[in-house]
Amino acid sequence: MTLSCPGHTQTIQDDIGHFITVTPYAQRIVTLSPHTTEIIQAIDATDLLAAVATHSPGIAESVPRISAVGGIDREWMLQLQPDLVIAWASGNKPRDLEWLETQNIRVYRSEPAKLAQLADSMRKIGDLTNRRASAEQAARQFEQALQHACQKPQNTEVYVSIWHRPAMTVGGAHWLNDVLKYAGMRNTYAAIQRGIFSVEAESLISKQSLLRLSSYPPPSGQTGRQRTINTLSRPGPAILQAIQQLCQ
Repeated sequence: MTLSCPGHTQTIQDDIGHFITVTPYAQRIVTLSPHTTEIIQAIDATDLLAAVATHSPGIAESVPRISAVGGIDREWMLQLQPDLVIAWASGNKPRDLEWLETQNIRVYRSEPAKLAQLADSMRKIGDLTNRRASAEQAARQFEQALQHACQKPQNTEVYVSIWHRPAMTVGGAHWLNDVLKYAGMRNTYAAIQRGIFSVEAESLISKQSLLRLSSYPPPSGQTGRQRTINTLSRPGPAILQAIQQLCQ
């Protein structure tokens, strides 16, 4: 939803509540994570991309790739001259995002707590890019597809593996719990109201019989029931594919 502030300036709020002015509409966009690139693709605004995060599939090779691992290259960012950066609030360095704003570059921080919020983000970024019609269509299609992504929901307790050494998983405060809900699955650590955290080896012993979900191939020698789904790590529109795979 577009809001009006004093002086009749149109603004929107990003996923963590920061206000961003709508006009002038973005003409040069940089995405700092693959899932934010997916949002731009979904709303049909790829022609506005000045650079995209590395590992962003489906984008022409002629579009520069930018890595935010370890921090952004600030000099190169200024050379790109973006008027909108779409970042991952928990995946990019806060100091980098704050610095961008000191350079009068608007920053949209994506951090969907629920999948329904992802559709709202499409609409808001559609406002920022003057792609309201295509963004609304993409948001509605996502919402409809989400309701029908799993025709036969299961009732399965699962262990979500973020990494294996050290063993890391997600608690009940992570957005992946919403993904599991649509597939009829339950996170075995959902009662722990945290995001990502390390798991003691002793705790994992009792979880060995559970289905293990991850976005990376299992390490050599690891046994037990396992499913590897690449798109499971990204809170973007392609998460629908992950839900469909979980339901198979």
